[in-house]
Amino acid sequence: MGQFINLQDLFLTPVYLLLIYGFLYFLRTSIVDKEMRQFFILGYTVKIIGAIFFGLVFQFIYGYGDTFFYFQGAGIARDAFLERPTAYFQILFQQMDNYSSPQTYNYAYRMPYYGDRGSFAINLIGSIFSILSFHTYIINCLFFALLSFAGSWQMYRAWADIYPVLKKQIGWAIFFIPSVFFWASGIVKDSVTFSALTLAFAAFHFGIIRRKKTYLNVFIFLLCCYALYIIKLYILLCFIPACGWWFYSQYTKQIESQFLRVVFAPFLLVVGGGLAFYAFSNLIQGTAYDLNNVAQKAYITADWIHQMSDQGSAYDIGIDEMDGSIGSMLRLYPKGIFITLFRPFVWEVKNFNMALAALENLTLLLLTLRVFKNQKWGVILKRLRTEQMVLVCLIFTFFFSGIIGIVSSNFGTLVRYRIPILPFYMVALIILGYKRPKPKKLRKIKV
Repeated sequence: MGQFINLQDLFLTPVYLLLIYGFLYFLRTSIVDKEMRQFFILGYTVKIIGAIFFGLVFQFIYGYGDTFFYFQGAGIARDAFLERPTAYFQILFQQMDNYSSPQTYNYAYRMPYYGDRGSFAINLIGSIFSILSFHTYIINCLFFALLSFAGSWQMYRAWADIYPVLKKQIGWAIFFIPSVFFWASGIVKDSVTFSALTLAFAAFHFGIIRRKKTYLNVFIFLLCCYALYIIKLYILLCFIPACGWWFYSQYTKQIESQFLRVVFAPFLLVVGGGLAFYAFSNLIQGTAYDLNNVAQKAYITADWIHQMSDQGSAYDIGIDEMDGSIGSMLRLYPKGIFITLFRPFVWEVKNFNMALAALENLTLLLLTLRVFKNQKWGVILKRLRTEQMVLVCLIFTFFFSGIIGIVSSNFGTLVRYRIPILPFYMVALIILGYKRPKPKKLRKIKV
């Protein structure tokens, strides 16, 4: 693998940082809420640190990585833009098997991951940033970090709108989880999918739940869902049930009559669930997630990753218990959830990367135990019943974590795959553990 970070990065990066920060400080003036405003510049700064550190680690420690293949592909697409703009726009907007000129194909087939629609999309997104950055790796990272930050900020705006009293706690949960700002800031799929997921969450809240700028937000939601469909379909498949519950609980809650709510709510749940399942089945038909073969593919993937993994970071969730059936997959599901959220443990550490993951997991486990220790069980059960957003977060978290916990079989890949759920799980803990301050007693004044 060649040297992708060079003197051009050293000289141009400060200039671009100055321009980006100038733009962000200009936008910051429009943020009225002082408590939210403090997270704006700080949130992007953390993303920058994660993006630059990500590039340096892969360049000077690993010496290789898919991030450089994406950057290389972005450079070839940029060459097409400079040499044959029509070929570039064909690459950008046409299907790979429908390119209308030999020149277009000549550029496209040389790009890494040609033929893999999801990975190829990262090349194309990176090509836009390469055009803007003179094809400079660190500056490309800054733009990917900006894209990821845009999603995080919109998600933060949505949560602050739902729980204004928890703005500070939620801000820390969204912007400052170490594995999130490391893995979701560089030139990788995770930056794009994390941005798409968080933007979709915000657009669903503002457009469908709050009905603000409905057409624009629905368009953003559908666009982000399409991006997830193209790049990482399994994230979308786990997010859809959470959105379905969110929509159902929000609109049944608005039925004022208790009688009508009791009568129609189950009907809406059955009909809505049936329609959602029909759409869900059509969405995954013919893909690797088809219900007819998803368990078999999960078994094959988990077994392959387990065999190919470094023994120091591999784990065995119970491959011997899987036989390729849905039943065997469901039996391992609770174990998959636990592994995704809380392992590796500190005593399982074999290398530096696992040590960092173990410390983050230990913190997550302690925060979870703290909620159940300090909060009354009655309050927790009541919030699970009355706070719809807790269930939205937990539905997405448990759907997602169970699947990747079974399939990953390697702590190194697991820490990267799980980043979409971490802000959701942390916010769920914040809502469950929040204790309303007791009203201050007024002192009696003796007359």
